[in-house]
Amino acid sequence: MAETLTTLAGMPSPPVRSLATRTEDGFDTVQWRRPDGAVRTARVSPELLHEQLWETEPIRRGAQYQNRLNQHGLYYWPRTGRHVWYESALELACLVELDHQGEAVQVAAQPFRLLFRRGAQAIYHDPDFFAVHANGDQVVYDVKPARRVADAQSQFAETARVCEQVGWRHQVLSETGPTRTANLAFLRATRLPRCHPLSEVFVRLLDLFEDGRFLGEGAAMLNRRHPALVMPYIKHLIWHRRLLVHLDRPLDFDTTATTISEGEPCCG
Repeated sequence: MAETLTTLAGMPSPPVRSLATRTEDGFDTVQWRRPDGAVRTARVSPELLHEQLWETEPIRRGAQYQNRLNQHGLYYWPRTGRHVWYESALELACLVELDHQGEAVQVAAQPFRLLFRRGAQAIYHDPDFFAVHANGDQVVYDVKPARRVADAQSQFAETARVCEQVGWRHQVLSETGPTRTANLAFLRATRLPRCHPLSEVFVRLLDLFEDGRFLGEGAAMLNRRHPALVMPYIKHLIWHRRLLVHLDRPLDFDTTATTISEGEPCCG
């Protein structure tokens, strides 16, 4: 390292520009990058719950080059109006799933580096996402294909141990079924407020689907002349979990949707 990092328990060190690849004092340590590019270091402790780690810059960015199989991109996170960086199709699919579930409010990609204590099963690890949920939970997410989870068990075990010390939750995300992934990719285009129906249409749609109805039938009942104009509203309500469908089955006009009477207010 270009500079020595010194930390007191629970207290961040002065900012530097370089990252470490192992703990220098033998204790579990966290490094994160501030928006100005400076790297901060702190000993693992519950004090980290008070750091705004959801506002960090990615601790690292993988190289993007022509014909690379893993394509990078940015996913718009509507709850903050910011974009979240991802570096694979699986990471994108997991972000879409988290967005649909509606629990994660703040999300940061590659939020920090965990430097594990001397003698741990792994040396360091860069988790994929960090999120703050609406209920206040802070969650560290790792994304890994199901077939490769076993290969990373040592890293994940150490990550879970550190998360428990801080008070974070740790969760490993893998691919869901291909039908669910395709359905959410289809619905996400209508997730934003511009697709929310006017109040009278909103109430009417919830009433139409109260006892369960085919999507195509409900759209035709609301607008018999141009039922296709209703579909963005219906898709929006499915995305926001006001209409319940089986997302593990292909969506079409013969899919049955049922109104969920209780739930969080929709974005409109």
